[in-house]
Amino acid sequence: MKSSASEMSIGELAGEFGLATHVLRHWESAGVLEPARRSGDRRRYAPEQRLQVALVLQAQEAGLSLAQIRGVVTAPDGGSRRTRLTEYLAVLDGRLERLRAAREMVAHVVACSAEDVLECPRMREMLEASSACPALHGRGRTRPAGFPERP
Repeated sequence: MKSSASEMSIGELAGEFGLATHVLRHWESAGVLEPARRSGDRRRYAPEQRLQVALVLQAQEAGLSLAQIRGVVTAPDGGSRRTRLTEYLAVLDGRLERLRAAREMVAHVVACSAEDVLECPRMREMLEASSACPALHGRGRTRPAGFPERP
């Protein structure tokens, strides 16, 4: 059956994003995507599902697991979604801070004139500071409610 201009098959939708169809089936089983309707045994997707696929891809790029994404898309209302995303924003900010510290250390190593960077006083200071602060390496961090650890 030929698809209408407003509906797509699973293959058409997956193809638009360069995904395999099994990825969309997996997302359905994970509760982050649902076809607009089924025609017999075939899934039919409306333009709204294109946005859902884009949302899932962007959320995964930001580091959210499918369980976390499901928590956002199945939240009962906009306020609940905003609360979950605000909590996750704090997680992302922490990750960015750890990445900045790691980048600073690597940039120093690249530019350091010491023969052995492990003997460099500045590098030693950075290593001491990072070992004194478990959050720099993710130790001791907690996840906000509704955001379980990634599998």
